[in-house]
Amino acid sequence: MTDAGTDGGRTARATGPSARLPFPRRRATTGKVLVVGMDGLRYDLLTRHRPSAAPVLHGLMAAGAHGTSLLPYGEADGQAADGPSTSMAYTDSGPGWSSVLTGVWPDRHGVTGNDFAGADFTRYPDFLSRAVTARPALRTAAAVSWPELVHRRVLGPGIGHRVHHDGESDGYDTADRLVARTAARWLTEEDPDAVFVYFGATDEAAHSTGPFSTAYERALLAQDTHLGWLLAAVEDRRRDPARADEHWTVLVTTDHGHLDAGGHGGDTPAEREVFVILAEPGASAGTRLDTPRLIDIAPTVLDRLGITPDPAWGLQGRVLPRPRPGRSAHDPTSPTSPPTPERS
Repeated sequence: MTDAGTDGGRTARATGPSARLPFPRRRATTGKVLVVGMDGLRYDLLTRHRPSAAPVLHGLMAAGAHGTSLLPYGEADGQAADGPSTSMAYTDSGPGWSSVLTGVWPDRHGVTGNDFAGADFTRYPDFLSRAVTARPALRTAAAVSWPELVHRRVLGPGIGHRVHHDGESDGYDTADRLVARTAARWLTEEDPDAVFVYFGATDEAAHSTGPFSTAYERALLAQDTHLGWLLAAVEDRRRDPARADEHWTVLVTTDHGHLDAGGHGGDTPAEREVFVILAEPGASAGTRLDTPRLIDIAPTVLDRLGITPDPAWGLQGRVLPRPRPGRSAHDPTSPTSPPTPERS
């Protein structure tokens, strides 16, 4: 078990995005999942930017499936369509990542703001903890740069590796880079079945200078590069004959958007719009997902791990669709790799 704020001085073997996305050519049998969260990333700005501003993310969207939805809660009343009926939540990171990780809305997990007051992670644990409870042999790992996700037990202590780097004190540029190195090392040197990774620099930049700023673009490119390191590590696994049966599903999402001037917590579409990118073997290129929600991440992870959710768990999300049977594995080439950030 690992629960630390550093990676022990070890450097992950992360050398930049691979030339190919991590999808095997032949039908795989071992389901594994990588979930990457990018805090405060506005989908409309991601798609508005030229592909070179985030080539790995654009490559995943082109190779797999993606879609958007609006968070069903906000500052005014918390009673948006299909949303919580008994509690209001702000469009903040606490409710957002709690919904991603638990598969339920704030009226069940209890988190309505960044104070985490009322959280019920005993009844509604994160998907990694659920996976290990259902199948104790599974190897799980989480690396984050927002320490609250560990301190508040949004990510439970039963996770095999649970590492946090402190973006609040060290800066998110530094902490995100350490998170990426840590996760890439796990993917390279160990044998995880399900990994959750969190990056926070985009949210920090949007708060400081707004999402239309040069700082925000730099943060987006850095996170995109970190994602490329992770995909390169998975791609290296695919090239290993001993691991050729691994079937990796990659999910990328965010927790909320931002106002044009920066900031969130209210009810505007810019704050409530979130996205999900889903890439896996056999997917048709450029498929649109039908309004994927944050609560759909957890049941989809469990499904790809071969775990059928128990109705008693009370999950509110749905499993995002698998590629249709009979399709050949999709193995596209990625766009031009972004520059590798300077390493300390």
